[in-house]
Amino acid sequence: MNKTITILHTNDLHGNYDLVVRQAAYIKKRVRELKEQEESYLLLDGGDHMDMSINECLATNGHMHLEMLADVGYHAMSVGNNEVLRSSPELIREHSLESSVPWLLLNLAEGDGSPIGGMKETLLVTVDNGVKVGLFGATDQFGDLYENKHGFKNLETLGAIKKAVADLKEQGADVIVFLSHLGYGADVEMAKEVSGLVDLIVGAHSHTVLQSPVVESGVVIVQAGSHGQYVGELRLDLHIENGLHKIESYEGKLVEITPESEADASMEAILERGREETNEFLSEVLYTTSTELTHADVIQLMADAVRDYWKAEIGIMYGGAAVEEGLEPGDVTKGDVYNRCKSMHSPVLMELKGEQIAGLIEDSFDQKVISKQVYGNGFRPHGIPIGALAFAGVTWSRHDGILSDVKVNGESLVKEKVYKVGTGSPLLYEEVCGYAAVKGNKLIEVEKSQMIKDVFMGYLRLNRSGNAILSK
Repeated sequence: MNKTITILHTNDLHGNYDLVVRQAAYIKKRVRELKEQEESYLLLDGGDHMDMSINECLATNGHMHLEMLADVGYHAMSVGNNEVLRSSPELIREHSLESSVPWLLLNLAEGDGSPIGGMKETLLVTVDNGVKVGLFGATDQFGDLYENKHGFKNLETLGAIKKAVADLKEQGADVIVFLSHLGYGADVEMAKEVSGLVDLIVGAHSHTVLQSPVVESGVVIVQAGSHGQYVGELRLDLHIENGLHKIESYEGKLVEITPESEADASMEAILERGREETNEFLSEVLYTTSTELTHADVIQLMADAVRDYWKAEIGIMYGGAAVEEGLEPGDVTKGDVYNRCKSMHSPVLMELKGEQIAGLIEDSFDQKVISKQVYGNGFRPHGIPIGALAFAGVTWSRHDGILSDVKVNGESLVKEKVYKVGTGSPLLYEEVCGYAAVKGNKLIEVEKSQMIKDVFMGYLRLNRSGNAILSK
């Protein structure tokens, strides 16, 4: 018996609303055409639809995105790092429970091994022509980041996949589709491991533009770029007989979406409501200053804020990656902060020895270190220099390149003494921040529900009418 199914797929929207309203119009039109032709289809998303660095996503707590996904009519989505990394565990569970579009994730679980919130390890969908499609999703685990930050548990990805495929086959699945948020390189390697088990990998995470499908070890791989610029379409011609199936042929392409493409009225209405809510959210006045706060002033305030938040001996904040520019005189609103601080880093409390503190001060004068461009791990925009460090609770003298008289809260720095330091998560990792002196630090705690920008805004609220809160 020969049957055909068309897979429409998207991934990594990252809150690009100008194109999502047009992407939605194309998808809805194409779905109507397929229905009129009595052809079976599946509509899938590879994750990172949300992006909490985008004001509308943040202000609506991500719920606008749930509404958008439901409006377009997706059958399922994989869970990306932006659905998980920058939300609290409570909000992650809430999103996955409220979503009318199933969230698929099998390699990350609650601490006790149970599914997170309403997430599903597998999903069996029967399309109109009777073909049973087995679906599952996996995400980039970022090492032990989710375990440290959220208390979740990493599951071995390949083992979880093999179990999922067996479960779906037992349920009668004719075709197995893997919604992957691992990235294209990882998908190619994974295809070698799941050959004969998985028919199709719908990829995401690496923002790879595959104009036509790639086949590795018999597994078809597709991915549709990012930011709403494409809709992928893959037509599979199947031969199914006696519980066995074979892909007889396939044809795939990407359809480009441009600012000139037709917009969808329903999606525009969702976006308009979200932007009204966003404007109200961003208008809150946090702080009033009679003088301009330079970029260096703002970084210093952020160092003060993380020190105060953790009640630590020292606060440290990096430059360009924390905030992009200073603040003008007058009222400082939430919108002012969010528009300048796009990075989505967590506040952390760690321990550093005195000699490491001195090393960080020295590194802050090294142009090679402070000009290091940084990517990933919540940096927005990607490729921004890490910048020099601002220190709260630390003073020193420096003449002719020689550092001297380093003091912590008025007392001389002790090289072997361990100090508690409030900072941002990138400073935990030498390979991320480029500051070699952080090597050997000890993590004490990661803030699970707030980002650095939230801690900074809280600090401004506490000092709403003060103009002299900068550390000296």
